[in-house]
Amino acid sequence: MTAPLRILAFSDLHGLHYPVASNLIDDLGPDRVDWIVLCGDLLPDFPRISGQGPRLQAQRDFWQVYRRTFLRDWATTTLVRGNHELEGFHDPALTRLPPALEGRVVRLEGIPAEFGAWGFSREWEADALEAELEDQLRLAPEPALYLSHVPPCRCLDANARGQAIGHRPLARHLEARGWPAALVLCGHVHEGFGAMARGRTQVVNAACGYALLHWRPDGAEVIAMGRLDGGGQ
Repeated sequence: MTAPLRILAFSDLHGLHYPVASNLIDDLGPDRVDWIVLCGDLLPDFPRISGQGPRLQAQRDFWQVYRRTFLRDWATTTLVRGNHELEGFHDPALTRLPPALEGRVVRLEGIPAEFGAWGFSREWEADALEAELEDQLRLAPEPALYLSHVPPCRCLDANARGQAIGHRPLARHLEARGWPAALVLCGHVHEGFGAMARGRTQVVNAACGYALLHWRPDGAEVIAMGRLDGGGQ
């Protein structure tokens, strides 16, 4: 049997719990982690002062110091931005994928705007979310993994009001594929932390915490999950 790809995903740390995350990575080590995936909202949302420039620079300065938290020379680290990462924030070194996954991964950073315009980044209407997905599918026509800041609609996406605030175009795409043997790593909806299967698709929402998984082309297995903010599993 082919050895699994060992994935450690984090999401929605908002600048907190970095020492705990770093210790977790080191405790697991190269024998248990091949790929570190950051599903967005890793950075703090600094106070809203006049203009975007100072806030953006604050994020850049913060990340320059703390990005090493998630970097190891024995693992690939990939970052998908969330709505708290300002437009203009990029880390080109963290766009790499494990070599075996080139052309097999979709990356989605937009969030639905219809549930309240908070003034955060990439709050998009449905057509813009659809366009981002279509652009990604041109690069990876038959994805095996989806790295999305937002869960698919009606998959671990219920907010505190019980609203399904997930990514509708992504859910429609997966349904059209018959919910295939694929893995969706996501966050954003803090109340949705957990894992679920829909068809043969495994959806893992690591909001405010982490998820450790084994992935093979025929499916994924969740090994462990935990919150880093004191919440329950």
